Amino acid sequence: MCIGVVRAASLGIAGLLLLTGAGLAADLPKSQDPPFLKRFQGSEIVNYETVPFDALQIAAPDPKNSANWVLTPAEGQITRLVYHVPSGHTTLEVLRNYEQALKDANLTQVDERQGTTDLARDFLADIYHQSWDTNSDFNWTNLGRSGIQQFGYVTAKGTVGGRPVQLAITVGNYSHPVDVVYKSKIHFDADQPFVVVDVSMAKAVENQMVVVKAADIADALSSKGFIDLYGVYFDTDKTVVKPESTATLDEVASLLKIDKSLKLEISGHTDNTGSKDHNLALSQARAQAVVQVLVTKYGIDPKRLTAKGYGDTKPVAPNTTDDNKAKNRRVELRKI
Repeated sequence: MCIGVVRAASLGIAGLLLLTGAGLAADLPKSQDPPFLKRFQGSEIVNYETVPFDALQIAAPDPKNSANWVLTPAEGQITRLVYHVPSGHTTLEVLRNYEQALKDANLTQVDERQGTTDLARDFLADIYHQSWDTNSDFNWTNLGRSGIQQFGYVTAKGTVGGRPVQLAITVGNYSHPVDVVYKSKIHFDADQPFVVVDVSMAKAVENQMVVVKAADIADALSSKGFIDLYGVYFDTDKTVVKPESTATLDEVASLLKIDKSLKLEISGHTDNTGSKDHNLALSQARAQAVVQVLVTKYGIDPKRLTAKGYGDTKPVAPNTTDDNKAKNRRVELRKI
């Protein structure tokens, strides 16, 4: 189902978030915050459910029409938490604090929207009546959505402990007092916010890439003029070369020291996530970062290296699956 969009201007952060881990006495027994995400100050977990594996449907703008939103699946272990937020706070205040918490967790915000009563019914029904909704405690109906007057919705993704993570956070309130039944009866005053946090955590990604050797790089450059490297790593949307890249860069530097005449273009490539201008700038910065490491750490003459970013303009596979997108996110060596 496609859903209309309402956006809001950003406001300042009130700074009312607590670190996770402590929990509250009123939290539902055996419930816990996601280990990487803060909660709003004074909030209590009133509902907590988890399933080992399924597809969480996350709302996103329709790529064919950004004025509409569609649901896209995020497979993995799914956890849903519902928080009872103290009175005296607005939904926008809580939403902005959660957006800051996502940044603090090094997660990338993907989308955000806000709405009122007219949007709440259809939008929230689609989000919270999902295929893994086998337990009534998961059901959005328990939140009395017909009484909701405001809501905000933000999504984010990233990597936590080597595991890809996607989140959807909904903040809302009611136009009148509401008693909601989960494990027990929970009372919400008029205008009192609630928060629903949905997390899909995929299986840890195993690094099965074999470190390419200097001789293999030389053979590829001789026969094809280029080679794609998948052993140079960056955090999502970042440009700092990660330490895990050392084994691959050792081999590149070794070849450059053996073949003193070799000159290389270090090419950066991305998948098609994000705007083309952003991807172009990101790929250029990453290529330059690799050059900088080769120059400063390995002593390679900078005149032998050229950094060039191509963004998402030269994919090696269609950007239709996560595996294909991973193939397109690469550093390429091209013989000059």
